[in-house]
Amino acid sequence: MSPIMNNVPLPLSFFICLSFFSLLNASPDITKICEKVKHKDLCISSFKESYLGRYVPDNADVEALASVIIKITVNSASDVSRNLKTTVLEGPVPLTPEVRAKYGICDSEVVSAMKELDKVRTAMEFGNHKKEKLNMDAALTNTENCERELKQVEAQLPDKKQFDEVIVLKELLENIDDIIKMVG
Repeated sequence: MSPIMNNVPLPLSFFICLSFFSLLNASPDITKICEKVKHKDLCISSFKESYLGRYVPDNADVEALASVIIKITVNSASDVSRNLKTTVLEGPVPLTPEVRAKYGICDSEVVSAMKELDKVRTAMEFGNHKKEKLNMDAALTNTENCERELKQVEAQLPDKKQFDEVIVLKELLENIDDIIKMVG
């Protein structure tokens, strides 16, 4: 084996160890910022559990952290939408027309919330705080509409999991809203 190949495992092992240790604790700045939002534990755990949270430098500012939380939330919204479609709307459990309609409306609202979050991120990049707030309010409204639709048929839902996912998504959005207020 060549001398270069003999030395590859050591740096690689070192990198893996550093990556592992960074997963164990949220950075102090993330913790400080998450302490100021409505759903503190969700804020910290979303960083720890997401691969995106691994790439946040310890000295990241509030806007950088908000951008990462938005990406994490968009991923979560995408998962919610996919689960609504595959598990419920296209799933094996027969639904009443009313429940099917509510799930369909909810899915549309989640997709709209994702689009609004993309607009929030773009507004952030350009420092347009007024547009950030406007799009954030729209994303929150979309998620609240989804929650309201599912609450109307809650007793008929085949699985409460999707409803719980919508609640978590709304809480993530509320955290983003709190962080945006810190910035702007």
